[in-house]
Amino acid sequence: MYFNSTKILLANTMMIGVIMVNCSNNWISMWMGLELVLLSFIPLMQNENLLSSEAMIKYFIVQSIASTMFLFSITIMLVGDSMMTEMSEIIMTTAMLIKLGSAPFHSWVLMIVEPLSILPLMSMLTVMKLPPLIVLHQINAKLLTIPILLGMIISSVACLNQTSMRKTLGYSSIYNMSLMMILMPSIIETTLFLTIYTLMMILLGKSIKTMKINYINQLISNNFNNWISLTCWLNMLSMAGFPPLMGFFIKMMVMQQTIYENQMLTLMVLMVTSMLVLLFYMRLTFTSMLTFNSFKKWMLLTNPLNQFMFALNILTTPIMCSSMINL
Repeated sequence: MYFNSTKILLANTMMIGVIMVNCSNNWISMWMGLELVLLSFIPLMQNENLLSSEAMIKYFIVQSIASTMFLFSITIMLVGDSMMTEMSEIIMTTAMLIKLGSAPFHSWVLMIVEPLSILPLMSMLTVMKLPPLIVLHQINAKLLTIPILLGMIISSVACLNQTSMRKTLGYSSIYNMSLMMILMPSIIETTLFLTIYTLMMILLGKSIKTMKINYINQLISNNFNNWISLTCWLNMLSMAGFPPLMGFFIKMMVMQQTIYENQMLTLMVLMVTSMLVLLFYMRLTFTSMLTFNSFKKWMLLTNPLNQFMFALNILTTPIMCSSMINL
């Protein structure tokens, strides 16, 4: 492990861009923040994989198109006509959906996840979603019902046919983006959802990196001790929304919001697609459980860090539960 000052600098400038979008009071500053996030993240995508350069170019092209649309919508907004303002809102919403990687503009996410390392992948699927969500909240977008329903249906059905762990995480991100857009009227609840989702994703990413899992069939032949396996299972079940883990409570929060806003069609689709997501993650969990007691004797030595990660899952759930009850 070595200290890479360039990556530290880029990570800092990326977070400055996120904060800039959050704290801006005009559209041009928000656009500058989005560009800063984009230009800081692209070098972080590079690794020893030969396809990473291709992924960087694809990511740059897609994000540049979205940024250009965003800038174009700001220009239209300056005209001041009511029809132009409505058109500007539609273009801006579309640009932010492209940046989020939400359905029906989700194809680019699946094209670039495979060559990425775990840390840039986790950043792209969590922290990078915050600036577009803030912009969508600012414009008070009302045209999100179709993208929400499409995102939940496409990601849950397509995920059933996946064998790649990275693409699974990509589809999971598309699904959770739809849930976050349901919570859009309340930015506090959206931020809480994103924070819990980020924590779950980081823990699952750490487990996948430790176990060096790229495809589902590698779960059967892993030789890690029971603590690491148990941590991986709990994280997968939490991502699926299995009670009483953290993922279940944030899904309950979304259901509560749909009932409060009387969105019965969205609630029905959410419940059906949740079963499909749970089915897939349960399949992953049972696949890895097949070899729970098959490990080498020298694997009995347990790393304290893994014990801490396991305890974090168990201890954080009641804290999150009590926090949401207080809300």
